[in-house]
Amino acid sequence: MKFSKQDLIKIVERSSTISERLSAEFTPNESQTNYTLIGARLEKWCQVVAGGNKQKFEKRLAWDDLDVDTVSCALGTVCLADEQLLPSWAKTFTEAMQIAANLEISEKGASKKHCYLNSKRPFPFEEVLVPFVEVARKRLVAQGSSNYQLLSQTARSQLESRLLEQSTGLAALGLELEFSIFRSFNNSSLVRLIGQLQDNYSREQYTEFIKCLLNGGLLSFFQEYSVLARLIATAVDFWVEATEEFLRRLASDWLKIQETFQGNVELGQVVAIKSALSDSHNRGRSVIIVKFASGLKLVYKPKDLGLEQAYFELLAWLNEQGVSLPFKLLKVINCSTHGWMEFAEASPCQDQQEIKRFYQRAGMMLCLIYVLRGTDCHYENLIACGEQPVLVDLETLLHHRTWISGDDADAQSIANQRLQDSVAGTALLPGWQLVPYAGTEGLTLDFSGLGNFGEHEMHHRVLKWSHINTDSMAIAYEYTKLLPKQNRPFGEGIKGSLNNYGEELVDGFRQMYHFLVKRKEALLAPGSPLTAFAHQKVRLVFRNTSVYFSILQKSLDPKYLREGVDRSIELDILSRAFLLSETKHPFWGILKAEQQALEQLDIPYFTAYSDSDGLAINPNQTIEKFLTQPSYDDVISRLQQLSDADLAQQISIIRGSLYSGIANEAHNSLLLESAEVCLDAIAPLTREAMVQQAVAVAQELQQQAIHGADGSVTWIGMGYIPEAQRLQLQPLGYSLFDGCCGIALFLAALTTVTERTEFGDLALGALQSLRKTLQDLEPEFQHKMVKQMGIGGATGVGSIVYALVQIAQFLGEAALINDAQQLASLMVLEDTAVNQEPGVMTGTAGAILGLLTLHKATTDPVILAQATAWGKHLLNTRVATDVGFRAWATPKGKLLTGFANGAAGIAYTLLQLYAVTQDFAFLSAAEEAIAYEHSVFSPVASNESDFSSVVMGNSKPSYISDSCHGAPGIALARLGGLSILDTDEIHREIEIALQTMQQSGLQSLDNLCCGNFSNIEVMLVAAQQLSRPELLEIAQKQATWVVNRAEQTTSFQLLANLPAELYSPGFFQGTAGIGYELLRLAYPNILPSTLLWQCYSTIQG
Repeated sequence: MKFSKQDLIKIVERSSTISERLSAEFTPNESQTNYTLIGARLEKWCQVVAGGNKQKFEKRLAWDDLDVDTVSCALGTVCLADEQLLPSWAKTFTEAMQIAANLEISEKGASKKHCYLNSKRPFPFEEVLVPFVEVARKRLVAQGSSNYQLLSQTARSQLESRLLEQSTGLAALGLELEFSIFRSFNNSSLVRLIGQLQDNYSREQYTEFIKCLLNGGLLSFFQEYSVLARLIATAVDFWVEATEEFLRRLASDWLKIQETFQGNVELGQVVAIKSALSDSHNRGRSVIIVKFASGLKLVYKPKDLGLEQAYFELLAWLNEQGVSLPFKLLKVINCSTHGWMEFAEASPCQDQQEIKRFYQRAGMMLCLIYVLRGTDCHYENLIACGEQPVLVDLETLLHHRTWISGDDADAQSIANQRLQDSVAGTALLPGWQLVPYAGTEGLTLDFSGLGNFGEHEMHHRVLKWSHINTDSMAIAYEYTKLLPKQNRPFGEGIKGSLNNYGEELVDGFRQMYHFLVKRKEALLAPGSPLTAFAHQKVRLVFRNTSVYFSILQKSLDPKYLREGVDRSIELDILSRAFLLSETKHPFWGILKAEQQALEQLDIPYFTAYSDSDGLAINPNQTIEKFLTQPSYDDVISRLQQLSDADLAQQISIIRGSLYSGIANEAHNSLLLESAEVCLDAIAPLTREAMVQQAVAVAQELQQQAIHGADGSVTWIGMGYIPEAQRLQLQPLGYSLFDGCCGIALFLAALTTVTERTEFGDLALGALQSLRKTLQDLEPEFQHKMVKQMGIGGATGVGSIVYALVQIAQFLGEAALINDAQQLASLMVLEDTAVNQEPGVMTGTAGAILGLLTLHKATTDPVILAQATAWGKHLLNTRVATDVGFRAWATPKGKLLTGFANGAAGIAYTLLQLYAVTQDFAFLSAAEEAIAYEHSVFSPVASNESDFSSVVMGNSKPSYISDSCHGAPGIALARLGGLSILDTDEIHREIEIALQTMQQSGLQSLDNLCCGNFSNIEVMLVAAQQLSRPELLEIAQKQATWVVNRAEQTTSFQLLANLPAELYSPGFFQGTAGIGYELLRLAYPNILPSTLLWQCYSTIQG
């Protein structure tokens, strides 16, 4: 192919980054100025970093001493200032193009002389990338000379194959796009489909496409995808540099390796090698595993292994001191710039006792990592070697703490830091996190070292190729099951899940804690094994690696691989978080280092010495005072402060983390026995006593509250993670269900009843973070928050709207109504209706109830119109059922009855909407929903309904009987709508439900969601709606029994199997909801029913 220097220069110019274009290396090409293109790029850049806010965008530019006019010159066409000064990767690219021109391609692919090609495991479009691998191979042979001979031919092929895989990974999407266009001109998709159905995967067109590229088309391809040319050539340069360095170090350390790991036994040639086993840092360097002919396997790490060495020396000392279960030790050679580490091989446990000892040791290790302030001990860093848990990456021991500035010292930040400083911060314990993935809303996964995802299916989204390198080649994203890794103990016929060994973990933690306390003086003495940690280089994880990975993956989309400026704009999304600061962020200097790393396909990597408070962001730049204090000082302080109180707190957090590994069966109460209670012998609590019980709940909230310097307040408790269907110990969110709004609602009601202003102040403090978020967030982020939370009446934005209105009326805070209106305006039908749940708790019906509450407080016709539109949406999304009536299906196709997310709650909502709008369509739909629900109840001997909830999918209905979905919830819905729809049939259903509830007795759980206080509320509503004071007396007596039991057992029973020491302050499943219900029992005609989303103003009216 013809390839001139001007062709190369054009590729270099197009691939240049924004920072390069702003330097003296490039000048604007004024003869080709495209003002439309420049304007579009400015607009895109502004959107990426500032959500379209021009002032924030200009602030971002100003912090780099730039302005719009300056950067505009870099966003158009540019020229190299000196055409003789080409970047080093340009030479690599040139050599690859020269090899490509002479590459032989047959129907079966590239020549067999390329040993790194594997016909049984081909890479997409591998023939196109062979020239780049050939450049790398030849250079390595030339530079490494005899060192390359330390590797067998198989090992060399494995190294080269990994480079080929990386290169095809970079180029495949762009090549697939071009191949699709090529195929469209040669045959139709129908022809390809017929070929697939006939299993006829011809290579004819694919081979023709490859030949076209290698016979001249490749230059045109890379002129179009100039950034891709640069990235592949740079990857080759880095591979050669890192591999030559590895071989040189292997040769230099050969005798030391043999002496340390094998004594007098010869190592033999390297017969197998696995490279790129970690994230890429520092110009493409990563972990390598080598296997020698002697059978020895070692791990090579291109970094200082001082921490690993110090850690295993500490373990050796602990073994010598007589720990109850000795730790496995790994040998380490630390050469400062790099090191060699014994390979930890996963191996099975032989029996149940070994599994138990594994988790005891895991608890001991957890304690040790906690004291050493370790973090990021995720599942890839832990290996189950029989009964020995072995950490294999210790770079985040002695993790530093960064400063929380005055502006950021809110309660949420402090709560997060408090958890991070606990055992939860080690990342060994189960925990769920939302992981961003390009093209998705994110996935909720458990990456912890002791994670349980072998017990619960977890999936992640991957790019999957089919019919690789044939005419029918295709690509699609699929969700693939995430398989258990080597972090969990295993054995034939043995269950190794942490769920079954929680007490062993806690016992091991407690043993090691006491062991360290007894040897505290020895560990703090000069010359102890702890002093080896005093001057170690420690990695600081500035942002979650998954964030970097997601941004990097997105930047490799073909549309960002054409011109470097477009990819630079996409990578600048990292600046967005800094812009929350009004003044130039003190850590702004990190951004440039992050971007430079991502530009060259590295994951940013920052270090700080354990005896320093400065952060090194590159070899020549350190941000002083970046850290609160040297991390070694933090370790010494933690060791000195070990105490019984801290031990109890950490064990509580461990139990909370273990609880998060269990699926949140929303109706665990079904599995628990009901208690038969003789109510006749119970004297109900007086009004004053009930209020005093509520005050006690509020006082505990005061004690447990976390206060920010800005006046904000939050709590740490068990929060529900809907994506994972798990509970997790975490700082509370905003929702009514288990967030700060629910707690604030209770505190505001208590203020109304008691006139004690300290509770009102606490309520407003609990709302401060939410209100500040609404004030500070850009519209784009506000809509994103709505999308993430959902719009439901208990868990979503609808719940917050409802809570804000109620609190505003309780406390006389009109500004909260404005906040509610702002939130309501974000619930745009077009934005959030897709795949929306229909029900009250998590979906559309709940949003309508929140909007109706706001309308009653404001009489704003816009709010009513919004509620009406959502109501119409409900009508339009009904589906036909087998019983002839229409109903609502969840996004997963389930037809639910009951109040929480079923037909009863939706019917109640439509009745409330009808009452305001007088639109008979809503009344008719409510009647049909009630008829549907009645038609599917399971019959009993008396041919009456038993009001078990029905969950219908593609199979037969299954019946459930609980307060969210069963008799109590359905009765609540009918009672709530009785003033609008009153029929004999409804009265009969209500009566049967009330009888069922009284016959069932009291449950083991007490919460307001689906426990005793939920049923008590139903009785209370029935007493009010039916004018039956005897039901009020039953409700009061039941509440009295529950309170008495809580006093005897020291706590309410909030969640099934929840350890008593775990605090759950939320509204629906925690103490705040119980406190509110006690107040409502004391003042039923003053406080509204929150389970019916009633209004305080309506009650008062």
